[in-house]
Amino acid sequence: MEDNLPSIYHCRVKHDQAERILNNPIIMKNKNRKIGILTGGGDTQPLNALIFSLRNLLARDGFEFFGFEKGWEGILRKKYADLRSLPDFGGIGGTVLRSSRVNLSTDDGFRKANQNLSDLGLAALVVVGGDDTLSNVYGIESVPCIGISKTIDNDVGSLSVINGKIKTVNCFTLGYPTAADKIARLVSLEEGIRTTAYSHERILIVESMGMHAGWLAMASAFGKPDFIIVPEFPLDYPSFLRTLMEQYARDKNTVVVIAEGARFGGGEYMNVDPSEKDAFGHSRFGGSGQVLRDRLKTDLKGFMDARNVNSVNPSYLYRSGAAGSLDVSAACRIAEKCFQMLSENKDGEHQFIHIEKKDSGFTAESCPFSDFKKTGQGRFPKRHIDRKFYNPDAWSATDLWFEYLSPIVSFRPSDLRYGLY
Repeated sequence: MEDNLPSIYHCRVKHDQAERILNNPIIMKNKNRKIGILTGGGDTQPLNALIFSLRNLLARDGFEFFGFEKGWEGILRKKYADLRSLPDFGGIGGTVLRSSRVNLSTDDGFRKANQNLSDLGLAALVVVGGDDTLSNVYGIESVPCIGISKTIDNDVGSLSVINGKIKTVNCFTLGYPTAADKIARLVSLEEGIRTTAYSHERILIVESMGMHAGWLAMASAFGKPDFIIVPEFPLDYPSFLRTLMEQYARDKNTVVVIAEGARFGGGEYMNVDPSEKDAFGHSRFGGSGQVLRDRLKTDLKGFMDARNVNSVNPSYLYRSGAAGSLDVSAACRIAEKCFQMLSENKDGEHQFIHIEKKDSGFTAESCPFSDFKKTGQGRFPKRHIDRKFYNPDAWSATDLWFEYLSPIVSFRPSDLRYGLY
């Protein structure tokens, strides 16, 4: 990475760093020093890095710091722990606080949450999550909240492309850089399944997470798959089949990346189970790779050995394990920004901390929650793949996509063309 941020081994706040922040003249000493934090939704790799970086900063300045177990569920059950006494797990992935998906807009949730938060007397609550977890913040009135986005789907924030220039609020969400690098490596020749596709003349379909947004699938472009299929653009299957057959006849191996929320040309999802919904009403997705595999097996009989059409779904592996250096660095910078805001304690308005890309590198910035207008059912808005990033006729990423993601994905494959021909 070009960004000169600290490595994972420097995530613990050093003495001089803490002194620099604490000696800032804008910091005020407040009477209420009780801060809470929760993590909700799917886990991502840098959550502990964020939790313990913030813990170390707060502890040096005399704050109390409480972690709520299993996200908003911990608020409803008043189940929390004093984080000051825990060992530092900042170098380990996942979240020591555990996680859950709780929708406070049902079962009198907002009233209970506001009452419990009021009883606990917190000065502020740090909410770390994706669009669903963050959407609950809109209904919290008893304590100011600081929202921090984390999801390998990278679909929290806003993005626009005007006159070929990319403008974002939230360059990436915590966990996305690590997951993006993983999928790029997974499909590559150097470190991934391209070698098997070539060696056995196979069509290999790799499924990625992403129910409604194709950010993770698109990150695979750095590993050079032949085709990428994302939810935002329904698949014209007959055209795709013809192009795939032409490519396979030429190269005798194919790698396809498909998001779990991919749709056929008529708009219907390839595979979704509407009978099994989560707390926010989302149907269970997954299996789009198998659906596409089975359809190709049928349609490619006589053209090739259909047994050589296979699919693989790494699923939770995308978000498991240790965080990459950019994710850890971003978590530490967000912790610094969060600490500064908690120390200033200017007002009670909910705030959103996000990562921005500037000439000097990645920085942590903040904006009011009110900058993001609620979507249907009070949801935090989602960010989708822009047409300028994706060519639906070639099922591939554009040059503008590589320009946008180059500072985020560290993997760079060679230009070597593998094979005898």
